[in-house]
Amino acid sequence: MKKILNNYYPEKVSVAEAFGKELRYYKAVWRSRFGNKGKAVRLLTFPELPGSKSIIFKVAGKRKWAMTNNPKKKVDFAIAWQDCTLRDDFPVLHTMSENKTVLNLHCNNILKTYVDEFFYEVFGYRTRIDPQLHSGPAVCKSEWNATHSGSIVYCPLGKAEEDSIYQIVINNRDENGFFEDIRVPVAGKVIPFVYIKLKSAENRFETKASKVFLKPASEYLSDDEQSKILRFAAIIGLDFGEVDVLRNRDDGRIYIVDVNNTPYGPPANLDEEGKRKAIGLLAENINADYCTLLSN
Repeated sequence: MKKILNNYYPEKVSVAEAFGKELRYYKAVWRSRFGNKGKAVRLLTFPELPGSKSIIFKVAGKRKWAMTNNPKKKVDFAIAWQDCTLRDDFPVLHTMSENKTVLNLHCNNILKTYVDEFFYEVFGYRTRIDPQLHSGPAVCKSEWNATHSGSIVYCPLGKAEEDSIYQIVINNRDENGFFEDIRVPVAGKVIPFVYIKLKSAENRFETKASKVFLKPASEYLSDDEQSKILRFAAIIGLDFGEVDVLRNRDDGRIYIVDVNNTPYGPPANLDEEGKRKAIGLLAENINADYCTLLSN
């Protein structure tokens, strides 16, 4: 990482691009001062500076926060932000957490097997199966996030693929033939809404959805289910991010299949009104939570 004026950038980022982002930073500081009675509210995102397509970038813009990844800056609170499945542990964030809120401080591991272990701890049942003992269809996915490599295989298998998880096939097909994913945003201790992503058969395991809707969480998740999802998020260390949930039409139960602690979005194919509403609700709830945490 190289420092250009205020922030740090990967070596591959050109000086011209970095200066453009520095200009954006100065503008954000000015807007923050103007919108917060003369005080610039700074959010440390460490170690990476989120791009403009990230949710936290849009929330920060809505709240008039200036983002920096320079821990020597005077900041008001922080979020651990490293776009990878296994995150490094950063002593600077632990030190900062002694007197400031640090979101996602303990959310270092979102490997799918790790996610499934905590899902089992909260819900009492699993998605994971042993492909050498299981008989019948199963879903094989990469352990790593953002690979979108899911496929249906038939067990038992002679040998399991390395760095893969094998899970039960969840029947999340709706009455119109779409496969329905429930993407659950977590903002502090709140689920402000859910994204309903309807996928065609060929895109079942892809991020691309044919249709996306913003819905109240209560329309798709019971109070008990929401409570358990938030408990799961707390155990895995997710203060701000997204949880992917599927409801099995065969048994009626929900299954957590993925976690993202550096979410981008809102999802493509969500209408503009829905995108604005999503960012507004997230900004409203993360702001309330961060203020509460700072006062404790």
